[in-house]
Amino acid sequence: MNEMTKYRDAWADSKQVTVAQVLQAASAVVREVRRGGLELDRLMQQIMQSASFRDFYAGVERLAETSRSVSYNVHNLKLLCDMQVPPTTLYTDHFLNQFFLMSALKRTWFVEGPAFCGLSIEPDSRMLELGCGTGYYTDIFFSPFASEIVAIDIDPRAIETARRMHQAKNIRYEVMDFRKTLPEGRFDIVIWSPTIFAYTPEDVDAFMVKLREIMSERARLCGWTYVEVDHGGPGILWHDMRSLAECLKRYFKNVRAFERVHPTIQPPRHALFFYASDGLLPFDAEWPHGVRV
Repeated sequence: MNEMTKYRDAWADSKQVTVAQVLQAASAVVREVRRGGLELDRLMQQIMQSASFRDFYAGVERLAETSRSVSYNVHNLKLLCDMQVPPTTLYTDHFLNQFFLMSALKRTWFVEGPAFCGLSIEPDSRMLELGCGTGYYTDIFFSPFASEIVAIDIDPRAIETARRMHQAKNIRYEVMDFRKTLPEGRFDIVIWSPTIFAYTPEDVDAFMVKLREIMSERARLCGWTYVEVDHGGPGILWHDMRSLAECLKRYFKNVRAFERVHPTIQPPRHALFFYASDGLLPFDAEWPHGVRV
């Protein structure tokens, strides 16, 4: 057994489908992938025989276009394998968003949350990421800014993928259920992804007490989530921007929450973003990285 892929392979072995069934269901996509592969080989040969830079560049541009088409179709095929053949994956492969869904469905929501969170990372910050998944955000959005990142997730297959595909010198990935244990602090930034909705209000209340113990004095908690219900009530963490802010205000002196509705998803996806701290927040009047004139 390959130790680098043992969880992936065990999940794949549990799939309730044959290769022939997948090929039949995705025959049009498979044909496009094969056609694109042949075209890539033809274009590469043509480029190597270019008589001028103009011809060479025209070939390179066409090669780039074709490679994007191949990637689009391959990730369409991977989406079928991940999400339409049971058992489905428990985490998101954001390369599917990057190379397929963003183009196919004009979905940009998946880059907004980590981008807003990245704004809160000061140089040399020590960061904790809760629910890191495959490490896509950890590596691409956060590792260029934080001095050290401890990224945790409850799913061993997600952490296996993160260690294989998104490793960096300043990142440490750990399998951990943060309702039960947390890494040793102190942390200057804590980022919490949309996994928030996997927990109950009681879970969150108990967790926040423990989290504050490993956060530095003016550390920031930031993250993003989605509105999943249109009403408040027992057992509901929040149902809109204000109720999210009020929930976080119980644990931090300063809170900023804002929203974005994505109409390209049906039903529309209502995204919520937040910063919380006992100190400065991004976009405060005193925040050193912004100015209002």
